[in-house]
Amino acid sequence: MKRILLVEDNTDLAGGLRRNLEHEGHRVSVAGTAADALALAVQEVPDLVVLDLGLPDRDGYHVLERLRATGCQSPVLILSARGLEADKVKGFRLGADDYVTKPFGVVELMARVGAHLRRTSAAPEAAAGVGLSDDVLRDRYGLTERQIEVARLLAQGYSNAEIGEALGVAVFTARNHTDQILFKLGAATRARVGAILRGQAR
Repeated sequence: MKRILLVEDNTDLAGGLRRNLEHEGHRVSVAGTAADALALAVQEVPDLVVLDLGLPDRDGYHVLERLRATGCQSPVLILSARGLEADKVKGFRLGADDYVTKPFGVVELMARVGAHLRRTSAAPEAAAGVGLSDDVLRDRYGLTERQIEVARLLAQGYSNAEIGEALGVAVFTARNHTDQILFKLGAATRARVGAILRGQAR
């Protein structure tokens, strides 16, 4: 059972999301203010934060910034009516992992939540491997600095679209980097990249 911190001041929306998340087997804590969100995150580190930006006391960006400043590495999925590119870029720069614009499809949101929780579960396993350093990836395999960034995101299961959002590049650019990484690492599939980076394969 995963713990999700849902930060949403709209009680009707929060209630609906909570029911859907609990139906998926998750344990959900709801915060209607920035202050409550930060307090709950300190009490018990969540496996995922679903964060609204329009909170009554402080902006959701403040919550995100404080979480990252205090060392919280939990994935943060921003859920907001603000759909401008500048809003999304600011969120990613402050450390958000995903950004969903309201109104949204519940099925898609649940899929995104599941994807982030799977990555969280896989992180300890990945950390247990010896892992290849940036120097090895650069010197042995010829990866550029940007390709190393992309490779590490691939190893976490990111799609090309998600890589593009995370690094602020076009999906086409992310796809080109991915193709080059597969070629340089001699990896037949994207899934193989993770094993190679963990030092568990060539």
